[in-house]
Amino acid sequence: MMFLTEVKLVDIVKKQFMYKLKAYLSVFSSLLTIQIIGILLSTTGSSSISMGTSSNGFSLNVSYYTGDIIIIFTMIWALISAIIITTKAYRNDDFVFVSNRLSSNLSNIVFLLFASIIGGITAMLSGIFFKIIMNFILDDGNVTATFIGFQELMVGIIASIFYMFLLASIGYVIGMLVQLSKWFTIILPALFIGYLFLGVNMNGEPTFILEIGKFFIEESSLLVFFLKVIVAASFLFYVSIILSNKMEVRQ
Repeated sequence: MMFLTEVKLVDIVKKQFMYKLKAYLSVFSSLLTIQIIGILLSTTGSSSISMGTSSNGFSLNVSYYTGDIIIIFTMIWALISAIIITTKAYRNDDFVFVSNRLSSNLSNIVFLLFASIIGGITAMLSGIFFKIIMNFILDDGNVTATFIGFQELMVGIIASIFYMFLLASIGYVIGMLVQLSKWFTIILPALFIGYLFLGVNMNGEPTFILEIGKFFIEESSLLVFFLKVIVAASFLFYVSIILSNKMEVRQ
């Protein structure tokens, strides 16, 4: 009997996931828009270094063009998209099926994982596409274009996917908190802005948010990084499921 119940849950989650792929197309259209904006902003160059000598009046300007902005924008997209699908309008879509909160949350998690995969792949490829464009636009004989190899590309894509999924899990728990109490729409931004501007505490040490960021970003081992993301995302989604159970029916 337990086996049949598990199969039924898997079938329901699968149906809900397939439905959401069609119903949430706006999520992927916004991804395209975000990445186009990222490409346009990247054309200004990530940094410019000017060097000169007073003896002969020689001046050298160096600009570095990378796809970092595209990846950052895509991470923000993953965070916001996860928050959006927790809203009442999106939650009510699940009532098309005979389902419960567990199947609804699981289908959302699978959808966010799929969206993270799409976001991670397209972010890396958009960065390469951007470099190709800039190589043609600025090709005056003084342009040096560097492209990563296949192995580095795959590592970059996988790492990007994990970052997207981590941001999606954070956005999902934020969305659930906001749905549970509207006070969090004031409390969470205030806390984030406070930590962002302060940067360090009274003792000059990094704040809790910065420490968490360093915990993931400064990890040198890819395997350990993947494990960190999986554990953190699993915990955040677990908390989100518990929070969703505290909501009223069709709240």
